[in-house]
Amino acid sequence: MTMMKFFSLPAAATALLVLSACDGYVSQQPQDVPARNEPAPQVAQEPEPVPVAEQEPQQTPPPAAEQPVPVQKQPEPEAKQRSYTAGAIQTYSATAYAEALADGKTVVIDFHASWCPICAANAPGIRAAFESTANPNVVGFIADYDKETALENQFGVSSQSTLVKVRGSDPQSATKVSTLGPGPLTQEQVATFIRS
Repeated sequence: MTMMKFFSLPAAATALLVLSACDGYVSQQPQDVPARNEPAPQVAQEPEPVPVAEQEPQQTPPPAAEQPVPVQKQPEPEAKQRSYTAGAIQTYSATAYAEALADGKTVVIDFHASWCPICAANAPGIRAAFESTANPNVVGFIADYDKETALENQFGVSSQSTLVKVRGSDPQSATKVSTLGPGPLTQEQVATFIRS
């Protein structure tokens, strides 16, 4: 028996060699595996499509005639620097008075004398009345009774401690609208005069 094993092993090896040389053995191999000495067949593969990002179509600018013309902003006019304060009372100046009238403001003139005790007593109430009303369309001026005689004559003022309300477009055409005083005045009287 040992002999048979030994004898049968060489016979089996020989049979394998014979079968390997035979076509029958090669035909049992899978079709896609190349034979030992043959080059592998080149299979043409289509390249995978590369995704392309969608692009918006480029817009061509309209012809020059159709292009909108950029509008240039006009610089906002700066507020004119004025020499008066609207809604308040201040020392009279011919320039400030003329500007206030030119701007269409109503002007209240307090004819005040430094030596007059009634003028001194009225001054705090007049200031408080302007502060409480703060009407931006009214401008108050304190005119020196002893120096502003042309104004006194224009508006018929014959005594200090008198308030005159004036309207007009310039000092020469300004007219007296109403008068308060002369004499002692309360803050309420002056505030009513300013509002009227």
